[in-house]
Amino acid sequence: MCVAELKLHANEQPDGPADLVTHPSNQRAVPDHVLVASIEQQESIASNVYQSPNGTKYWTPNVPPDLKPYEGARFRTIDEAVGMYERYAERAGFSTRLGTSKRDKAKGVFKLRYILCSRANKPKDQEAGNTSSPKRCRSIKATDCKACVKIRRVKRSTDYVVYKFIEQHNHGLTAPENLDLPRKKRKLDFAAKQFIADCRNANIGPTKAHNIYVVLKGGHQNVRGTTTEFKNFGRDIREFIGDRDAQMVVDKFNERVENKQNYTFKTHIVEKELQLLFWCDGVSKTNYHVFGDVVAFDATYDMIFVPFTGVDHHKKCTIFGAGLIHNETIESYSWLLQKFLEAHDGKQPLIILTDQDCAMKQAVNNVFDKSVHRLCMWHITQKIPAKIKGSDETNAELKKQIHKLVWNVYIEPHRFEKRWNLLMTEYGLEDHAWMNEMYAIREQWIPCYFRDIPMCCLMKTTSRCESANHMFKANSSPHNTLVQFMLCYDTSVDKIRNKQRKLSYETDTTNPERYKTSFPIERHANEVYTRTLFWEVQKEIDKSNSLCYVAERGMVDGVNTYLVAHQDHTKEIVNEFKVTFNKSDLTVSCVCMGFTRVGYLCRHVFCVFRHHNIFQIPARYIHPRWCRDAIPASVHLLENRLCDDQSRSGVLWRGICDNVNMCRDRLRFLARPRGKYATKDVESINEQLVPVRKQSRLVKKKRRKCNFCEKLVRGHDKRNCPLKKGKPVKDDSSTDKEDEIYEDEETEESGSEDSGSEE
Repeated sequence: MCVAELKLHANEQPDGPADLVTHPSNQRAVPDHVLVASIEQQESIASNVYQSPNGTKYWTPNVPPDLKPYEGARFRTIDEAVGMYERYAERAGFSTRLGTSKRDKAKGVFKLRYILCSRANKPKDQEAGNTSSPKRCRSIKATDCKACVKIRRVKRSTDYVVYKFIEQHNHGLTAPENLDLPRKKRKLDFAAKQFIADCRNANIGPTKAHNIYVVLKGGHQNVRGTTTEFKNFGRDIREFIGDRDAQMVVDKFNERVENKQNYTFKTHIVEKELQLLFWCDGVSKTNYHVFGDVVAFDATYDMIFVPFTGVDHHKKCTIFGAGLIHNETIESYSWLLQKFLEAHDGKQPLIILTDQDCAMKQAVNNVFDKSVHRLCMWHITQKIPAKIKGSDETNAELKKQIHKLVWNVYIEPHRFEKRWNLLMTEYGLEDHAWMNEMYAIREQWIPCYFRDIPMCCLMKTTSRCESANHMFKANSSPHNTLVQFMLCYDTSVDKIRNKQRKLSYETDTTNPERYKTSFPIERHANEVYTRTLFWEVQKEIDKSNSLCYVAERGMVDGVNTYLVAHQDHTKEIVNEFKVTFNKSDLTVSCVCMGFTRVGYLCRHVFCVFRHHNIFQIPARYIHPRWCRDAIPASVHLLENRLCDDQSRSGVLWRGICDNVNMCRDRLRFLARPRGKYATKDVESINEQLVPVRKQSRLVKKKRRKCNFCEKLVRGHDKRNCPLKKGKPVKDDSSTDKEDEIYEDEETEESGSEDSGSEE
């Protein structure tokens, strides 16, 4: 007599009657086999386990009769037959694969088709103790399972019939909680592949992409594929592209040249090897036409990616074009700069900014013959500690003194040279080779030698390039192919332009929270400038009122002259600037040359305007590059966006997703608590989330040191020190009633534990 075993989950009752598993004497006889276990799993996913006389176990799935195949079943197509067995396998808890097939070559149809269990193959023989094999360790899934369904075409008909069905398996069936783990279920669908590709364009790797997808889908059981499948798909993409990435990029750019307006793409190919690329679209050309007075470029990446960077009317980075070169030689840079000029109709920038790369310097001199080449100040000043031997304290003080000198935008060249020589004499560096070399090329990096060039203070370092390069690196990966890199480039550029569009929208639809002065000229500045520029101009107008005043006045040849005192926050005069103003034609100039340097008027000029009651900024001193309408609104159209998918399938899919999300939002709205208990429910939730603050008590606030006025005070710090506005600092040395302030103290409820233990 054999014993029947029943396996059920905890707290789970069988769906069938209580006598589903009965005493062996009441079971139906199974020839040469014994029922050793009945229903496993839950609901309809179950199996009977039989044991043959020789000890071999067989598993027979328990599924509804309407899903179970049977011999003689007919189907109109072979796909219907395969789909039937796959649905049966999914319900039974095993996977399938296609086996033997025969095809009628004349008619192109199947005559015979086997659909097998996925574990149908015979396991390969494994040699015990063979450790010299380079193959990695792996598990064996094949058990030589005979379960299958065999289908053949009916003679003189187009139908197919099941002529053999083997139900028994020689292995256990998959538990219901693991139905998403078989290999066939881990096969990625199109949506998952598209999601992986989109994440790759945003520099999100397969592991993070899988984690995000799991959250979006609501659990691992709803995701086809594990992290391994996500990684393998990225590998498959790279292998598919292979050595064709250069040709794919060329084809993609040529398509844009044909379909997009004013698009430029240039290549340099040597013996079928793509060595140099340059590309620039119409939006970049529009930006360069308005903001191309100062251009910076720098090389980055292993593939030597060279973006051309500038500053737009919101003081944000903008891209004028980009290129890829195979080596950093004079010839490569010269070709790239020449193509840049051709794309922008030969217009050269006023200033071209680079680092101290020799090849860049020579190429700039060869191509940009009308531009002023400027070197990055930051790269030079950062080398001071390494180039000068001495103690750390001495080097720190020297670096501080040099910084104070070279970054001074108000100093004139002859004063700079005098102070430099005095500084070198003070530290005994008259014969220092590197310092003398930097002094010899001072006209290429010291700001005072560029003070006559418009917008010379717009960029003094290549930090804009470094910022743009960092963004490109954040959106790409060294493992990307050339095609993937270009897609990441499009994503980065669209991000920059979308930020520009957002800032323009905020400028047009909002107003400043408050104005700092009552002068009408401040309101006029808000009307003509972008919001970012308005903050800068507003600061100058405010300082003209609080930190500047007219010390002397005069008149020369009918032109008013003023000597404007420039004060610091302590009301101490640090400099004086001469301003000339002709009231007849509203021409004005200041020796600080603020309008020339940055494109908007300085505080000294606004001080004179206030003296003459000038209510609007003269039109000649409103630089077009800082105006709200500096660039046309057409640059933000959908057809000018690089990553915008306007294909029919893309538009249709987004519409479907929008409709689904709209239905979801309505369901959430309908599920909200309503009626007289709704408010109480919300309040009870808030009580659980927000800690309750109870009574307050009087405490003495300790005095702290203000790093601006260097005093121990209560009620302010260096950010809001009254001394900044010229007001006296209150003496807080006394301990009167004003020192006692209310501080909220969170009290504990009775019986609760200490708050520190909860953390």
